[in-house]
Amino acid sequence: MQELIGADGKVKREFLVLPYGNPFYGRDGRGPWIMRDEAHAEKVLNFTRQMLGGVDMMIDYDHASELAAPEGKGRALAAGWVSKLDIREDGIWASVDWTPQAEAELAARQYRYISPYFRVDKVTREVTRLVNAGLTNTPNLDLPALAHMRASAPAGEDPTMTMIALAPLVAALALASSAGETEVLAAIGKLKADRDGSEAALNAARTELGLGADAGSEAVLAAVQAVKAAKPDPAQFVPKAGYDQLQARLARLEEDRVLASVEAAVANGKLPPAMKEWAIDLGKKDEAALNSYLAAAVPFPAGAAITGEPKPEKGKLTEDEKAICAMMGLTEADFIKHRDEGNL
Repeated sequence: MQELIGADGKVKREFLVLPYGNPFYGRDGRGPWIMRDEAHAEKVLNFTRQMLGGVDMMIDYDHASELAAPEGKGRALAAGWVSKLDIREDGIWASVDWTPQAEAELAARQYRYISPYFRVDKVTREVTRLVNAGLTNTPNLDLPALAHMRASAPAGEDPTMTMIALAPLVAALALASSAGETEVLAAIGKLKADRDGSEAALNAARTELGLGADAGSEAVLAAVQAVKAAKPDPAQFVPKAGYDQLQARLARLEEDRVLASVEAAVANGKLPPAMKEWAIDLGKKDEAALNSYLAAAVPFPAGAAITGEPKPEKGKLTEDEKAICAMMGLTEADFIKHRDEGNL
């Protein structure tokens, strides 16, 4: 493992940035990345210089300029500035002018390794250019550690992979120590699916409990507990079976009352026998209306139905029949029709 402290104990001012390799991988299995030979390295440097323009390449701490600063999570202080990039027998080398603070931190072994930040072609996996480099203590290559590119890449380029070692993720996800990238990604995917499912269930609970869409899990839990704690007052409710029985009994009582009223009206001459069914139907629908009618009805003359009086002339009403029409609210034509058909 190449360190930034030389055998003489001094901080190195030159170091290998990217090696030739066909291909090379990170220690966590990520890759492949390819920088084939000197001709390929020359293309990488030309594109790198083109993208940098007149700006010197920065060496930062833990790739803060690409990971933290763009998201507003802190400053990206320079640890040094690359004064020259050149090609040697084993790859691309950098010459750097360290800041006094970075040189002191390297000398104190607070930082030990350099991490290149580069891009590759998505199809060929060949390195296309360097972006910058950062001091890190979590190397992913036997030379530098690779950093995760979050900034947008030009068409056809692919960001390099994460500088974060798998070991912390494996531990955080409670996976076996032998778990690799595939297992880590699968576990993360499951966590996301579980979270999405939990959110769907939480939304359903919010709706059921009449809570707002912004109600948190604590508010939902409090609402559920309130519902569970609320016990119905037995004095305010009756079992449904008992309620149904009571309703049926009331219906029978009402029907019996209507029948009794109609029978009494027929008996005392307030209702002709032919109108009995009509009166019963009215009472079942509106007992108050039946009672109102019977209260206003005038009894027929005693024995009028059996006195043997001459049968009324067809198509005409007697004086008594006219009085009946007035009491019952019938038209003379309706009364004559029912009478002549034998219904009265």
